[in-house]
Amino acid sequence: MAFIQRTGENTILRSEKLPAIAIQIDPEFRYAGSTSFILYEIARVEQHHFAVADAERRVIRQLWFQFEGYLENNSRTYKYSGMDALSLNSFDFLHDAHPMNVEEAYEERPASDFAHVVDFLSEKGFRLTGDFVFHRMVWLDADLRNELMIIYLESLNLTGYRLSDIAEGGPAAAEWSALFQALQERSRSSFKIL
Repeated sequence: MAFIQRTGENTILRSEKLPAIAIQIDPEFRYAGSTSFILYEIARVEQHHFAVADAERRVIRQLWFQFEGYLENNSRTYKYSGMDALSLNSFDFLHDAHPMNVEEAYEERPASDFAHVVDFLSEKGFRLTGDFVFHRMVWLDADLRNELMIIYLESLNLTGYRLSDIAEGGPAAAEWSALFQALQERSRSSFKIL
């Protein structure tokens, strides 16, 4: 069931509603395409993916844009906690960052929006595998019924750390704050809201 309403050609992602926005993508990223689906039978999702990959098509860096809204069959609203405020060209976002292992996240939630990301990229010939860090930014509409998530992922190999190093109790756990700051800077330089 395809219902793509936005376009991602020429490294500019354009949306006419929820929100009306134009986003310039760093030309290092290549548009991998878009997909749409119903998530958990309660929300409509439209994803757009931009990736930087190595010669074996392993994803090194990725931008994942997700336009999501609850269906009319429910009265749910989006609720987030523990996230900081972030303003990007007059758009108000909440944001946070986390390390993750792709295979573990996929196994824990095989029907999640992230599992759709892994499957979609695989269908397009990309391999999203191993340990990553991600910066998540979330815009919400006034009714809290629609959201835009911008998620920047990068291979943890780029940082020189392993997941066990920066996990709670790990030998480099104290470095997470500095890693997050650097991650956020790379994330925010990978796109620009016009």
